[in-house]
Amino acid sequence: MATVNNRVMSPQGLVINGVDAGGAMTVNVKAGNDQTNKSAPDGLAVPVKDKEMQYVRGTVVTQDWVHAVELLTAVVGDLVFYERKSNIPAANGYIKHTIANPVIHRMQLRFNRKGYATATFNFECRAADETKGIIDMWSSKDNQSAPTYISAARGGVRILSATHGTVGTLISILHNTDFEFSIEMRLAKESNDADVGYTCVDAMTDGMTCRGSIGFQDAAIAADVMLIQKLITAAKGPLVITVRQSQGATSKVITIANVDFDSNSSNSSATSDYTGYTLDYDVANIAGTPLTLEGDNKIIEITDLA
Repeated sequence: MATVNNRVMSPQGLVINGVDAGGAMTVNVKAGNDQTNKSAPDGLAVPVKDKEMQYVRGTVVTQDWVHAVELLTAVVGDLVFYERKSNIPAANGYIKHTIANPVIHRMQLRFNRKGYATATFNFECRAADETKGIIDMWSSKDNQSAPTYISAARGGVRILSATHGTVGTLISILHNTDFEFSIEMRLAKESNDADVGYTCVDAMTDGMTCRGSIGFQDAAIAADVMLIQKLITAAKGPLVITVRQSQGATSKVITIANVDFDSNSSNSSATSDYTGYTLDYDVANIAGTPLTLEGDNKIIEITDLA
């Protein structure tokens, strides 16, 4: 009997809604039915079963974190990625996956001093018409050539500085260890009439949840007040994080508007070298200056360090 090996590995060549996203880490695709109807026993050994509302959804993790906002605001198109086939020459040793109409509804940035920063995206596919189901929303082609290499703007390996507030109320946060920020949109979806899958899928930009945390080892005390206490009682203000990029590339500045710290915790332990502090926060609007993903009053901006 001939040896058969249909294994694949190593996601790469990631393009999401027209945005090149290098540094692919994981692509997790789920497909199934959101509603399964089963009959009452009624004398049957096993029930009658009907499945409804086919879906394709998933999660992507990439080290090309600088595209986070761009992906949230991009026009919905396709998610394309490749996988390397085992034991097959590179000339035709790839499988190409195309995920149709992935609506991104959640983004998370994560920075840790022990590795590259990552951006995580969650998506839900929108069926192009009432006849489209799983096979249409997730198609794959075998025996493909290698994808074009997509370079990644890796970085975030070191948080160089962090501040909260504006001139006159600016608070510096030293010895930063980690930082997270996420934007989660309300996801509206519906399947009615003769629809096989969800023909209506919308990521709602009103009522978004924007929150995160920052970890540090800064135990500064001024006027008998610790830094974590000062921050938790501070007024809403911009949180500005400067991070070092890989291979000597220009450092990046992340500015998150109207950060309001909600809670803090400290962890002092005989088994760890230094005491760590964590502050949780969310983004809150200020009357008269509504925040948006795009426009003059952005929730988050990612720029080069001047």
